Amino acid sequence: MPTCSTLPARDSLGMTLLTVECALDEASLFRAGLSIEEAEEMRRCAAWTTTYPLQRVKKRRRVEAICPMLAPSLTSRGLRFAHAPIGEREPSFDRLDDLLREAADRFESEVDCPDPRLKCLVVVIPDVRGGRLLEATEPRREIKNELLRRGILVGEFFPSCPFATTFNPRLFALRSPSPMYVLRSFIESDWRFICQVPAWQQTYRDRFGEPPPRLRHLGGPLWRLKQKIGWRLDALRRRFNPGGSDPAALEP
Repeated sequence: MPTCSTLPARDSLGMTLLTVECALDEASLFRAGLSIEEAEEMRRCAAWTTTYPLQRVKKRRRVEAICPMLAPSLTSRGLRFAHAPIGEREPSFDRLDDLLREAADRFESEVDCPDPRLKCLVVVIPDVRGGRLLEATEPRREIKNELLRRGILVGEFFPSCPFATTFNPRLFALRSPSPMYVLRSFIESDWRFICQVPAWQQTYRDRFGEPPPRLRHLGGPLWRLKQKIGWRLDALRRRFNPGGSDPAALEP
């Protein structure tokens, strides 16, 4: 396990793997070769990643953390960060594919955890336009399904990410301070994140079989209709009551 005193060197794509402690400590980031601006951006992303998803919200009949996997991942020391400056706002898809494949290799070989389900690698890509991350992993491209077949789920986070949580269409929990890819272990409950794409559904079934009964409705016609209605109602609320209270407000 890398520590703050033994930081790994940058590789050919400029990716530096860091522990949580290193990513939160600017002095350690300077020793890893980051500039003052890069270190501040990385520290800000690490602080957001390790605190915001822990906040508790209403999820229908229960109250729990936005991401219930984060706390056990932190406890098990299964979370790592990587700094991957590309230097372009609109990198080619091939370059982003290469970055994701390298991140996946590093995830598999260097992110260690007693429970492999809790492994997670956050790749901060400060220069890239956030929407470019989505364009590179859209369903008609193969890279996301390629990583799913390897047992890795990729998420796209950036300040203006348009996707709401599956449990609340008014909570945009993927709006991180800077653009970043998040790689973590693909698990059975992830049906909710891949259920709208037939190719991803097939990869899921090849790996896990049919989804759990409580998740099987997700991705179906009625579920999609409810999602669309929720989005339209939310748009109307924002249009006619822009100063109203946020129904997705976090609980203390």
